[in-house]
Amino acid sequence: MYEISDIVQYKKDGNIYTIKKIAIPFYTLYGINNRSIVVCEEKDIDKISNDEIKHIYNKDENKKKRVVNLFKTRKNNTALFGRVLHIDGDEEFLNKCLNLYQDLGIYAYGVALNEKDIYQHIEKIILEITPDIIVFTGHDQFYGDDIKSLDNYENSQYFIKAIRKVRKHFLDVVIIAGACSSHFEALIGSGANFASSPKRVNTHTYDPAICAIKVATTPYDQRVDFKNIYKYIENGKDAIGGVETNGKMRLLM
Repeated sequence: MYEISDIVQYKKDGNIYTIKKIAIPFYTLYGINNRSIVVCEEKDIDKISNDEIKHIYNKDENKKKRVVNLFKTRKNNTALFGRVLHIDGDEEFLNKCLNLYQDLGIYAYGVALNEKDIYQHIEKIILEITPDIIVFTGHDQFYGDDIKSLDNYENSQYFIKAIRKVRKHFLDVVIIAGACSSHFEALIGSGANFASSPKRVNTHTYDPAICAIKVATTPYDQRVDFKNIYKYIENGKDAIGGVETNGKMRLLM
């Protein structure tokens, strides 16, 4: 018998999840290193060993170190990096991303909000923080029916509401939106600069933050070039895509 907070492997994709809700016969799982939601039955999951759990966390820490080393080569005392507002439906993931921003000297203000509630609070937060870059993320899931219908996504419609609210008043801010298997086309069409997930695949905990860091460290008069960092994003171009966007870094004169 499983309990809430147990860490398990979902047999269908081999990924590791935490049990968040139990309503027999259904279990709701949230990824521990990916931004996916799964609803399944007990026959679909397996317990994993403490050694396997430790391996997953060590792998994530190594990923973080690689990302820090990549971007630290660009660090410059005369540069003002773009300011990030990171709103996350998962508080643990939020804290991991905030630590990553901090390690790189990038100002980031984090807010943990349920995905369904982001659009109700976003205007007030923007006016207080005045960010250059906004990340809307958390968890999402595509249910495998009509790929075009927002009804078949757990949280994409709420990310879209938040994007549209921002675009009513704040045209210059860069928006990065979505989570695992989100409706990429609808997010971009609503005004996001970058979004997940073009191929409806999983996105890693750090993927939205890596995207924000790239924007924050690219000069304002240059296009953001993702070719050299896709290898640091889980599932590469299948996980995150976007439109032509200038960076938000400025040099002190």
